[in-house]
This record gives sequence, structure tokens and C-alpha cells, in this order.
Amino acid sequence: MEPILEVKDLTKKFPQQGKGDFLAVDHISFRLDRGETLGVVGESGSGKTTLAKLVCRLTEPTKGSIRLWGQDITKAKGKQLRKTYQNIQMVFQDPVSSFDPRQTLGAGIGEYLRNAGIAKGEVQARVTKLLEQCGLEAEFARRYPHEVSGGQCQRAAIARALAVKPEILICDEATSALDVTVQRQIMELLWQLRDSQGISYLFICHNLALVQAFCHRVLVMRQGKIVEEGTADEVILHPKTEYARMLADSVMETELLVGEP
Repeated sequence: MEPILEVKDLTKKFPQQGKGDFLAVDHISFRLDRGETLGVVGESGSGKTTLAKLVCRLTEPTKGSIRLWGQDITKAKGKQLRKTYQNIQMVFQDPVSSFDPRQTLGAGIGEYLRNAGIAKGEVQARVTKLLEQCGLEAEFARRYPHEVSGGQCQRAAIARALAVKPEILICDEATSALDVTVQRQIMELLWQLRDSQGISYLFICHNLALVQAFCHRVLVMRQGKIVEEGTADEVILHPKTEYARMLADSVMETELLVGEP
């Protein structure tokens, strides 16, 4: 089966004044199949977020290739890049800063729909449906990012990502700011979308218990490299490297917050 996403030898260097280049992502390769959830774990600074930004083309790679359904999008420009942004959406850790503070949540969610030429009334109806799908009432469309809680703003951010009907959703610590009840609701929504729409996920998360419950496979990153990969149970229950074992030990100290419905 052809993977929906295939990354080969992906590398990103950042210049450092007086210190040479910093290798944030170091020759990484992996594949993601349709309907699959691929977890990415590792300590802070291991390169997880940089990898996510490279995949969705928010950052230009230094080297390597990114293929979406076999088509090279590494250097996509113009129409191809806009199509890439539609197919691959990202939900950030800090939802408030991802919205324009001068716009309501509804305006932010409906921006793509308006740009696509959809009538105002239809945009409003779709925004309402997206908000409700993510557990928010229609009146949240009239609120500004600073007027809602972090959890509510994250739900709105997920609604915005879903507005373009992406095939891949990248979640960068998307549940870390949520309380246990809201986290479970969001995770149930992500499960439902995977089951009903076949959405694929790149799921970056520090909570390995959550990763074990939700992900099919897991990549373990350290200092920009993949140091271990396998099924969620293999990596978390039977780690092969000392670094992965150290991360997996945290699962024993963390109550499993969600279970697959």
C-alpha cells in the first residue's frame, strides 16, 4: 500500500552565531499510512516540533524529501503549496497565539471557506457545525481568543484545522493544556475522525500513556535523530534503547487518562 506521507533523509540546520550550524532534525526517514496514527515522543529540544513544521511546509528543509501520495512537495510553491496546506493541517500547543487576536474565533475558522468563495450564510453554518463537532456552542464564533479558556481555544483551533477537510492532522502537544475531562473529549473526537473520515495523524505528545492508547506506531527522537521506532506497545512496554526505556518508565507513574472508545 502506498503511504499517504513518505519522508526521506529529512534534515534541518539552523545557523548559530559563532558556533556553527545547529542540527535540529538529523536525516530522518519514516512513512505514514492512511488512517494511521504515528506518535512522536522525546524530551524537549529533541526536534519534534521542527519535524512537524518541516512536514507541513512551515519551515524549509536543508536536505531530504517529503512526498504526499507519492508527489514531491519538498519545494512546493504557489498552487501546489496551497494544496499542501489544505491536505496537511497542524494544531499547535499554544492555541491562543495561533489565532489573530483582532478576529473572532468564527472569523478565524471560516477564513479558508471565505477564501474559497463560499457564501457568507453557508460559511456561518459550517463554522457552527465545526464548533459543535468540537464540543463548543455556536455563540463561541462571536468570541475573541482572549475571551475563552485555553481548552476552549484549542477546540476552536481543531475546528479551524478541520474546516479544510485535511487528510493529515499534525497535533503538536495539542492536549497538553487541557484538563482531564476536556482531554478525553478531544481524544474521543480524534478517534471518531480517524474512524469515520480516515484522517491520519502525526501525534506529538509527552504523555506516553496517551501515546500508547492512541497511536499505532511510535518514533522516539533524541537530539534530532530517530533512535527507536515500532508499535506503541513495543516501544513503551519493551523498549530496546536506554533512552526509550527512560521515557517509558514515566508511563508507570502516569495514570492512563483515556481509553479507546
